[in-house]
Amino acid sequence: MILDLNAIKRAGKTQTSFFFEYNADIDIALPDAQVLSPIQVRGEAFLTGENKAEVEGEVCFTISGACTRCLTPTEKVFTVGFSEAFGEEDGYPIVNGKIDLKKAVEDIIIINTPVTFLCREDCKGLCPECGANLNDGGCKCNNK
Repeated sequence: MILDLNAIKRAGKTQTSFFFEYNADIDIALPDAQVLSPIQVRGEAFLTGENKAEVEGEVCFTISGACTRCLTPTEKVFTVGFSEAFGEEDGYPIVNGKIDLKKAVEDIIIINTPVTFLCREDCKGLCPECGANLNDGGCKCNNK
């Protein structure tokens, strides 16, 4: 996921659009969950000065794992917008006139991974006594 700023300059442009699709192995904080491949990244890069650029776009990724409340296998697609600065004094470097988006994209995914991963927003979870999935109806316990 390399953007060549020198190539943009040679073309007489100050911005370019991009689309990348790549496979990644990203560790996320959700137990027994993973980011599925491929991850899609699209956006625009703007040259903002000598060896400086701004990159805007969106990252689309899928997380697969067990629902935090009821343990049902779940997959959810997330689309997250971003705007990142690249350059000497900015968060992500430009090396030899090129931007490697990989670290920024992985940071975006990690930051935007939910703390709880639900199969649906109104998930009722499991009965604390018998372990029945309360989304499938009631259980035989006398708990209300």
